[in-house]
Amino acid sequence: MTTVERWIRDIQKWRSEAARGDATALSNIAVAYRVLGRPGLAARWFKKAAMAGDGDAMVDYAYCLQHDAGVRRDLISAEQMYRSAIGSNHISENGREEALYLLSTIMLRDESDSSRREALKLLKAANVDGDYPVAQRLLEEIVSGRVGIACTCRRSLRPGLARVHCLLHRQRRGQPDGLAIAGKPPRSRSKTQPTTDGSAR
Repeated sequence: MTTVERWIRDIQKWRSEAARGDATALSNIAVAYRVLGRPGLAARWFKKAAMAGDGDAMVDYAYCLQHDAGVRRDLISAEQMYRSAIGSNHISENGREEALYLLSTIMLRDESDSSRREALKLLKAANVDGDYPVAQRLLEEIVSGRVGIACTCRRSLRPGLARVHCLLHRQRRGQPDGLAIAGKPPRSRSKTQPTTDGSAR
């Protein structure tokens, strides 16, 4: 049995639980579709899991909204979803920290002093236990006044999936896409699909 066949089998296995509204099953189906390179289906299932109260799925769906991954980019909805995730009682510590960090990257697009202050607060909270070096680096860049492009790689995914929408790391590979902090979003867009290197919850 191939990896793809296993993911498809697992999707079928989780469907009955998902039909009953089980947030973990909904989220697992979304993860499977993300790994299979089906961003539209992944976003749809992450949204269902988020609506069922899964805080980690809220982070995943907000990321889809932030990065035009299977759904139309909507930074206002992404911001709202990150805020819901941060306030959720059903989210992992890693998920909450990632939501804090990714929300800060949205706040930094607005160059107002109040948004900058909020971004600083979010970044400090994301790295309060010292285990989020990317948040610490961005915090230091803001304080020093040399903010350019923020890394938006996904913290808990394998590199093949984690970097798909990160402008900073895609540029290094010559594939501009993602979300710049300062200035306008990039003009060109790559349609690179994720590979089959991911994991289910």
